[in-house]
Amino acid sequence: MTEQQIRGRYFPEIFDTPTMEQAKQIILTNEGGANSETRWQTETPYVMELILQAFTLGPDMVVLDYGCGIGRLARALIDASGCSVIGVDISQSMRRLARDYVGSDRFIVVSPSQYDMMTHAGLRVHAAIAVWVLQHCLKPAEDIARIRRGLVPRGGAFVLNMPKRAVPKLDGWNKFSFAPDEIDIAELLRAEFHVQAEGAPEQSQIKNMADAGAYWVSLRLRH
Repeated sequence: MTEQQIRGRYFPEIFDTPTMEQAKQIILTNEGGANSETRWQTETPYVMELILQAFTLGPDMVVLDYGCGIGRLARALIDASGCSVIGVDISQSMRRLARDYVGSDRFIVVSPSQYDMMTHAGLRVHAAIAVWVLQHCLKPAEDIARIRRGLVPRGGAFVLNMPKRAVPKLDGWNKFSFAPDEIDIAELLRAEFHVQAEGAPEQSQIKNMADAGAYWVSLRLRH
């Protein structure tokens, strides 16, 4: 998809926010009668269960949190397993908030271009997660390729995503919206990875999102 196809300028700045509270509202929008804080408290441990079913993590492992936001899952991963986490996010303000929120020597957060430099220099991670992220990326094939390049052989990935794309755009004079397109994220993932398991999240844990077709998929690099 191009900026012309979404009939407006790609606007990732919509994710820039100065405060933790505003960041939570962007990361977890109000859905199905549940506000951001309720979703944070309910959804986070549930998504962690799904991730820990996909990977066996420990203190000697490094995980990529792609589109980490303020680090809600990075912090939970470190607390649960003692692993190290590299957060990647397009938003400078989210990265700043993540450093404070996670507050661990086992966590660093970088921009996508910085992560590219790290993998070009030889960095590899054992596993990667992308939760509610790829649905918003302008060129998701490039993001999926970035995730794939950074994995060790037979490394794993976990994706939680909506089937309908929602790319942030600016129509002019501060009119923001999320534009759909025809890109199928699940199809792109299947082209790059072997699917180990997949399913729909429980509606009671992720209100409204499951009814709208949300899905999770556990992946491995092909031989």
